[in-house]
Amino acid sequence: MSDKDKRVVRSKRKFIAFFVVSVVLFLLSKYALGIDTSLYYKNDAAEEQSSHTSLTDVLDADSCRVTSEKEESPAAGDLFVSTGYRHEIKGVWSYDKCFPDLNDVQIKSAKKNGVSPVTSRREVARLVNSHKLVDISSSPFYTVDDLSHSMPYLVPEAQHLLNTIGLNFLDSLRMKGLRPHMLVVTSVLRTGDDVRRLRKKNGNATKNSCHCYGTTVDVSYNRFVPVDGHHKAGMAHTRWNETLKQVLSEVLRDLRDDDRCYVKYELKQGCYHLTLR
Repeated sequence: MSDKDKRVVRSKRKFIAFFVVSVVLFLLSKYALGIDTSLYYKNDAAEEQSSHTSLTDVLDADSCRVTSEKEESPAAGDLFVSTGYRHEIKGVWSYDKCFPDLNDVQIKSAKKNGVSPVTSRREVARLVNSHKLVDISSSPFYTVDDLSHSMPYLVPEAQHLLNTIGLNFLDSLRMKGLRPHMLVVTSVLRTGDDVRRLRKKNGNATKNSCHCYGTTVDVSYNRFVPVDGHHKAGMAHTRWNETLKQVLSEVLRDLRDDDRCYVKYELKQGCYHLTLR
């Protein structure tokens, strides 16, 4: 056998040996990686299950419920949307003490920043046409309840304040890892006729109401509308949720501290009564 033939044979042997070793290493590595990957999946699943368990422990099962006017309250499910880092929910140390602004304080601001008290709904139309009042019935940041003793109109500055409250609330929910919810506005502008009708129904209603100036709204703290992309009248609300109430209290406290509004915590009415400052 010539030297050339010997070199060819040695080359073939080296190639075959290299191929066999490569195949063996590939099979071994695949087997090894398959074991490691399955272990990682198991660890991730365990951590995820542990995270969900801890979140459930954080939530108050009695306060986290979804309800509608006609249906019995089912469980609301997990209020949180992420298991990663989220800002702490603190609320305020006392709803009553942190939001003490009574009618005599708010009425001064209402007279300063609002329109003259309106006597009838026809007069409201005139103020809307002159752009002194704006329609607030449609907004991506809050929803307006069915109004029986008021109308959805505010002075432009008060509308801006309400939009800021709704936007800050949604942003705060996002930062805290909570599902988005819209605020529910329960009372807005009242005419003189509205006040008289309300006083017949509710003897505690004040005759000299801040709501007559277009600067004041009531925002519910025990009803919120979950945002799922399909809002319609009469849809189920999230009710009596202490976590959402705490987040809203933080938003209002910050705006009150910035001298943007006066706020009164209304225990019996289930709302924050606030006036543009």
